[in-house]
Amino acid sequence: MKKRTFIPVFACTALFLCICGFLGFQYQDLDGRYQSLEAKAAQLEKNNSGLNEKLEDSAAQLEEKEKYIEGQKDFISELSEQMQCLGEEGSGEGSEEDSSSSQGYGYSSSSSEEDPYPNLYADKEETPMQSGQKYVYLTFDDGPSDLTPKVLDLLDQYNAHATFFVVGKNNEEYAEYLSDIVERGHTLALHSYSHDYSQIYRSRDAFLEDYEKVYDWVYQQTGYSPCLYRFPGGSNNGSSYVVNSIIEEMGRRGFTHFDWNVSSGDGSNLTTSQNIIDNICTTIKYVENPVVLMHDGSGKNATLAALPTVLQKLSDAGYEFRSLDQHSEPVQYREEK
Repeated sequence: MKKRTFIPVFACTALFLCICGFLGFQYQDLDGRYQSLEAKAAQLEKNNSGLNEKLEDSAAQLEEKEKYIEGQKDFISELSEQMQCLGEEGSGEGSEEDSSSSQGYGYSSSSSEEDPYPNLYADKEETPMQSGQKYVYLTFDDGPSDLTPKVLDLLDQYNAHATFFVVGKNNEEYAEYLSDIVERGHTLALHSYSHDYSQIYRSRDAFLEDYEKVYDWVYQQTGYSPCLYRFPGGSNNGSSYVVNSIIEEMGRRGFTHFDWNVSSGDGSNLTTSQNIIDNICTTIKYVENPVVLMHDGSGKNATLAALPTVLQKLSDAGYEFRSLDQHSEPVQYREEK
């Protein structure tokens, strides 16, 4: 009787264990599938993120190309208008002097109604340059910033004068330093309002619109009318047709552009103070009329740290530190025609 009872119990137990084993196997299999699906989902999410980044980059590139194309359209439109004006002047009976006054510029100097920027003209100062002395022209781009007062203090220690090509956008909070630059005997010059290559090099009018903003900003803050300017990136940037047109028009308005022939190399955030010192003090020996490119924009701490040594070494070498003016020999990659 006991044997008969044991057999069913054993059979039930075995069946139960088999069912448990089967269910356990199924659970492990499902868990493995779940983990596999979870890994695939994570990979898909990663791929989707990369795709979104590529789409954003493509959209940004497309926008830049559209801006460039629009700038070329503006230039072609300006060129067509100028050609039309030349044709009309050639068929008229006006004097040669009247014809040349507007040729190549598109704006009449005798009528403010035709000039969309009637106040954008430089005031020339009569300060003839002295001769017989070694001069070096230190120039600082992209300021003013929190570093500018410290740069000014260092220049004062060496009785050094310099030129500051200022930018308006994002520097409004440091506007008080513009007056400090002028009051300490330095030259305050223009470097654009936005420093946005894609904007200012679209056309001559785009450039003038941007420069009028920084010109007005400087004048409102200081009462000083700058007559010097520097192209962002130098005058060899942008379309040669557009830049040459800008140079001609700005020259007609009394402005002179300056590039540089000695670079400190501080445009890169990887540059060290020693690199800056070496770049300036080594190169300047081989350059006549040295115009040195430096920066006093935010974050240029390496430049500030290098400046005392640069001032000392150049002073010991017999250089006098002067600021640029309209009588200085221009260093220009593209000259006014």
